[in-house]
Amino acid sequence: MQRGRIQFSRNNTIITAQRKGAGKIKFLFVLLIISILVGMMAYVYFAWQKKDLSGIDGREKIISSNSLSGETNLLKKLQNAYAGNYVVTLTEEEVNLYIAKKMSMKQGGPLKGFSKVKGVYVDLTEDMMEVFIEREVAQYGEDGVPKTEYLQPFDHTISMKFNIYTHENTEDDGTTNVVEFPGGSIGKSPAPGMLVKVMKPSYDALAEFFTDELMLAHTKIIHIKIEDGKVTLDPRKRYKK
Repeated sequence: MQRGRIQFSRNNTIITAQRKGAGKIKFLFVLLIISILVGMMAYVYFAWQKKDLSGIDGREKIISSNSLSGETNLLKKLQNAYAGNYVVTLTEEEVNLYIAKKMSMKQGGPLKGFSKVKGVYVDLTEDMMEVFIEREVAQYGEDGVPKTEYLQPFDHTISMKFNIYTHENTEDDGTTNVVEFPGGSIGKSPAPGMLVKVMKPSYDALAEFFTDELMLAHTKIIHIKIEDGKVTLDPRKRYKK
C-alpha cells in the first residue's frame, strides 16, 4: 500500500486521495464557471444602464434647446490664435456647444432603425478627454416616431477616452503631443482598450465632421494642456511654464 494514496475500510470500500483531489478540482472548476457567467450577466446588465452625464458642461443647454445661439466658432478661434501666436483656452461648454451646432450624426449599421444619436459631449478632466455618444434606443416607424408597443424608448451611452498630453523633448528643446487610448465605457460598464475598438467606427464617423479642427490642432498646436473643464492650446514655438 502506498502511503497517503489508498485506504481500506472494513466493508472493503476504497477511498483514494486522488479521487478526493479530483473532486475538489471539479468543484473549483464549476465554481469558476458560475462566477464567470455571473460576471458576464452583471457586465451586460450594467452595459445597458445609462451613465450619468449631468455633470458635463453644456449638455443641459443642448438637450433643452432646439437652437444654439451664441456658441463660439472654435475653428476661427484656433486659426486666430495660430495667426496671432498666442495661447487660447476653450471651456468644456464651448466645445460641447460647438459640437452640437456643427454636427449632424445619424445611426448606421445593424442598429439603424433602432437607435438615433441624441447628442455628443466631451468631458474634460486632468490630461483626459472622454467623448460620450448618447443614443435613444427604440423601434422607430417611417415617421421617426418610436413604436412604444414594441420597445419602450430608453437612453444609452458609450464613451471613448483620449489621454492627451505634451511630452517635452529635452534633447532638441521641442515638444511632442501624445494621444493614448486607455479605453472607455459601454453604459456603466468599463470598456478596456481592446474592447473599445468595437466602437471605433462611430468615432471615425464623428471625426469626419471636424477634420479641419483636428488637423489644425495636430499640425499647428505646439502644446496642449487638458484640465478639469477646459483645454489650453499653445501654438507658440517655445512653451513657457
